[in-house]
Amino acid sequence: MASYELIKASGRILVNRNLEPAFDFFANPANDPLWRKEINRSILLGTLERGARVEAFSYLSKRAPNHLQELVCVAFQDKSLAVFETPDNAPFYLRSEREVRKIDDTTTELLYSIQFSLNIVSFALGFALPKFIVSIKTNSDLRKYLKQLKVHLEKP
Repeated sequence: MASYELIKASGRILVNRNLEPAFDFFANPANDPLWRKEINRSILLGTLERGARVEAFSYLSKRAPNHLQELVCVAFQDKSLAVFETPDNAPFYLRSEREVRKIDDTTTELLYSIQFSLNIVSFALGFALPKFIVSIKTNSDLRKYLKQLKVHLEKP
């Protein structure tokens, strides 16, 4: 990874769902449009495993309404962990980690963390924002995303 000024956020949530279906939904980036509002479309190219590629199309701003971000699964443990990261030649760095832990037979803990280069915000807006503002917004969005994820996972 090149030297970037990074924005980092993480959160966790408990869902009333057993581990396997929770992991299968949460770990698969193709489901991201259902719980992350900025994702227009996300395509998992192949089977979810280490080395799998993802094409994520995101609404970053009116200036970048369908930005393509390519990702690679850099770490994978079935029913436990999926980590996605931009390739070395990407113009902007992004990493997301999705971890799932069994609490009991009907409760699962989801841990989601992201980090991305601050320069993607300047690209999307056409001007720079202070890091602390981007960080506050990112953490707020992440909490909303986890609540939306819980809604989808707990649907009957």
